[in-house]
Amino acid sequence: MANSKTEAEIEEKFMKELRHHLSGWHSKISADFSEESFKTEISQLQNDPVYSKFGFAIPEYVLVRLMGRFSISIGRRLGEIYDKVPRFITSARFDLSPEEVAPMFDGLQLDIGIPLEALSDEDKQHLVPIFQSSFPNSEIKNGLGIEIRYNFNPNDSARLRKDEHMASLLLNAGLFPIYLIFSEISPREEAIARLKRAGWNFLVGKAADGFMNKLIGMDFSTILDRPKIQNEIRQDIDLLMEEMRNSVAFKRGAKIE
Repeated sequence: MANSKTEAEIEEKFMKELRHHLSGWHSKISADFSEESFKTEISQLQNDPVYSKFGFAIPEYVLVRLMGRFSISIGRRLGEIYDKVPRFITSARFDLSPEEVAPMFDGLQLDIGIPLEALSDEDKQHLVPIFQSSFPNSEIKNGLGIEIRYNFNPNDSARLRKDEHMASLLLNAGLFPIYLIFSEISPREEAIARLKRAGWNFLVGKAADGFMNKLIGMDFSTILDRPKIQNEIRQDIDLLMEEMRNSVAFKRGAKIE
């Protein structure tokens, strides 16, 4: 890994991303769980020919809807954190430009690209054994194309089609397609099997974490364990939950006086 200055830059980059997304969650709770939003939601349910007849035009169901949307927002923003920070670390480790480390293919942006032609001989000697350890009897050719998911539970065919298309684009470019999933409890085997047939090579859980740790010289999860970052996360999430519990929508939906 690069020097301590680079590690400080990585922590600063992570904190910037973290604060951006925490601010987004606060804004979403403020807007979605407000009295105005609550009234709009229940009015739409009352006037809907399906939900009203099935008894869902009630405060409890409004809260269910709002909580579901917030859960989706959490997932999306966590996904962005897990995309952008490893990309930044990879760029620093291999001295790659923004265009090299995040190339576009047919309008789709790859999470992390590592083209061999852009690497020094020393970096190539570092990369090849790590690749061969995780993918024996495979060939790098022009480099690696990496997609990252903090979890993996695709529920729409459009996302899978995009991933399939990306695999074909990477193979055509001579890049070895690697799909990393950091969560061990989320993968859907049928979706993974489909993407494997398209050309993706999967590493899940500890295998994904270990691969990235060896590749870029820093375990991404250790950034999250740093006291400064953990303290800020805990304080902000506690505040976030308090804002939700004190919101009009939560109090009415949960029948809290």
